[in-house]
Amino acid sequence: MRQTFWTVVITMTANSIMVHAATAEAPAADKVAPYAIKSTYATPETCDYKTQGGFIVWWDKKFDYATQAVETLKTLAAVRDECLGTYHMSDPPNPLAGYYYNVYLHNGSDLFKPLGWAMGQGTDENRYPYLTIPIGYATTGNSGLQHEGFHIFQYKANSPGFVYRGDSQWFIEATANWYAVTKHPQSNEGYITASAVTANPQVTMWYTFENREPGEKNNWQRCNHLYGMHIFMNYLTDVRKVSHALVVGGFYGKVSELPQEYLSRQLGAAKFAGLYADFAAHNVSGFPEFPAGTETRAAKELKNYGDAQDVHPIVQTYANEGTGGKWVRPPKDYVTRGWGYNVYKINNTAAATYTFQLKGDAKGSDGAVAAFQGRVVVRTGATARQCPLTMTDATTGQQKVDVAATDADVYLIVAATPGCFRGNQTYSYEVRIERN
Repeated sequence: MRQTFWTVVITMTANSIMVHAATAEAPAADKVAPYAIKSTYATPETCDYKTQGGFIVWWDKKFDYATQAVETLKTLAAVRDECLGTYHMSDPPNPLAGYYYNVYLHNGSDLFKPLGWAMGQGTDENRYPYLTIPIGYATTGNSGLQHEGFHIFQYKANSPGFVYRGDSQWFIEATANWYAVTKHPQSNEGYITASAVTANPQVTMWYTFENREPGEKNNWQRCNHLYGMHIFMNYLTDVRKVSHALVVGGFYGKVSELPQEYLSRQLGAAKFAGLYADFAAHNVSGFPEFPAGTETRAAKELKNYGDAQDVHPIVQTYANEGTGGKWVRPPKDYVTRGWGYNVYKINNTAAATYTFQLKGDAKGSDGAVAAFQGRVVVRTGATARQCPLTMTDATTGQQKVDVAATDADVYLIVAATPGCFRGNQTYSYEVRIERN
């Protein structure tokens, strides 16, 4: 089953029931008195169930999913312990009110079939959230369960800047994927949506299927960009050792800023801009600090499910040359948006010295003050080295790089890192690449 993680919000109308549970199978650390059952979609007459802590897992009585229910409970209980104990997040409304959080296992041919469930968190007519889990994901330590489990504890977030819409929506999904990936540090399967970012790196960090520009395509890579942006979170924490607590802390910090503004303030504007440009270079370098095979696995997912007509990772490719002494601008469809980046490539077969120059416009397309970072990446097979452009001011930079004949791929990366953290404003510039 594909491991692309979607949150599907489903609102249905049905009769709710409420019965008092017997003593819950709660872990010793759970000091809450026995919860009550309150379910919109299941009853003890139609479904079997198991409980642990604040969770109840239901399944159609026509099937034997007792083992899967235990594994689901074990996984969600571990997520709960970490979210509450380590990250100081909150239980959702159900347990806070004394009711179990409902989790429904379904297989597409059971009594839940008419509801059309996929995998995700919804809110029922009692105004309580719940999870729907396809039976194939109901295993111990499943990444999909961990992703959805993390969403449970985002539900009561008290930061108005972190709502699930507009230019903040991306962070809710990116951090849920980030959380799941941290549980499987040796697996490249958690990075399959990375190609949704690298296929169109010119779009914003906060790009989603809801805030894209009118007329832009509705395809796999566009819809999965917000899920794929977990690679930035994982780069920050796993590679650059940014605190996990800092990444999560904004949800319950009563933060009015957007998540990207919050991260910039917490880390410092200059540091955040540098980290973002380094992240772009890490992507172009082939994700060397991520699990082996990440780049190949992500490319396979894009090939299998993406739109081949909407893949724009490189603005321009040159062969053993630069721009011929000319200053060049990216075409309209490529020009980078705020907190996006552009890539230029040189196919190299000879020893040479390249000089890269960047001259950015002072303002973006809507008038915001512009800022840029530049990076050069030189790849030789699986090995890559990175070099920053020396920026003389916020928009101007230069770097000279020597390459050998064996350095097959040379890249210039231009990242837009303005102080504006919303919208789809573009930030244009000129580059000049000179050889020898």
